[in-house]
Amino acid sequence: MTILDRYILKQAVVNFAFGVTLFVTILTAGDLLFRLTRLWLQAGLAFGTVVRVFVYSIPSFLIYVLPMAVLLSVLLTMSRLAAGSEVIAFRSSGISLKRGALPFFLLALWACTGTVILSEWALPASVIRLQQVVGEESALPDWLVQENTFFTDTSVPGTERVFYVKRIDREKGQLHDVIVQEFDQRGLTRIINAEQAFIGTNQWVFLNGVYYEMDEAGRVERVVRYQREVISTRQTIAEMVEARRKPQEMSFAELSAFIDREGKRGQHTAPLELMLWQKTAIPFACLVFALLGVPLGVTSPRAGKSVGIGISILIVFGYYVFFSLTGALAEGGTIGPFFGAWFGNFIGVAAGMILLWVKDSH
Repeated sequence: MTILDRYILKQAVVNFAFGVTLFVTILTAGDLLFRLTRLWLQAGLAFGTVVRVFVYSIPSFLIYVLPMAVLLSVLLTMSRLAAGSEVIAFRSSGISLKRGALPFFLLALWACTGTVILSEWALPASVIRLQQVVGEESALPDWLVQENTFFTDTSVPGTERVFYVKRIDREKGQLHDVIVQEFDQRGLTRIINAEQAFIGTNQWVFLNGVYYEMDEAGRVERVVRYQREVISTRQTIAEMVEARRKPQEMSFAELSAFIDREGKRGQHTAPLELMLWQKTAIPFACLVFALLGVPLGVTSPRAGKSVGIGISILIVFGYYVFFSLTGALAEGGTIGPFFGAWFGNFIGVAAGMILLWVKDSH
């Protein structure tokens, strides 16, 4: 690494730290921090608990913040170098804009690695810790208890039940809008739908629903409507709350195994496959934003921090809107899950390479 590389990288790291702090503050101050502060001051929640909830919530924000911070860092650093005529100086010395961008790609590679670590290890671990805090503190509100989650009950030997739950009422110990898939050695044996469910003494109790019994070929053999249905279990409501996970909160390996299992059961897995590929596409966005930021930073050499922040927000907003659009197309089956997750990156790389080539040729 040359002296020039170290000089650029030092400035880029400082701006990157500023970007992480800024975007975490923006994303958390509008909702999470406000609600937690109100719980601390008005509801009497212990300050230590407030800090723990905040810390365990941070990884879910950082996964999106790191790519944003890379873009802001590159824009601010390149703008400052261009405004000081330093870009002209190193280009007149025979150093191309592509070569000068190397420190930014090194920074983006570090951020990409950090995003992968967050997604694979920090986020799953923080979710478990957060659920433990939720289970310990009855004063915590329902908005901290996530909706649309699932968990498994394997407490009865030879039987596995996969629960899909719309909402959990911790105070009453009830589940609302529940779908249960029950499996044994033969495969899927029963599907239970219920308006409500709760755990009694060594048993699940389902209220107001219908269940479907399946034959060995996987066809519906019998349909039974019920007001109350009971099945045995050794699981407690506390264990259930702690274990429940969203697909987004699984590691790549965990989600891949879950998709494989759901596919063998004949379930539609395109949305899950999209989430799987998004776990690889979002970290790579760090490199895409670095590629876009270099030529855009040179284009606006007089831009201050406020302009750089504005440009970063606009680019990130456009990227994630496009990311959501292609994701929706993938979920609907119009395009494949991989393409739905990665199409925004492909467009970003193409645009960045064209802009970089244009700027480097002038």
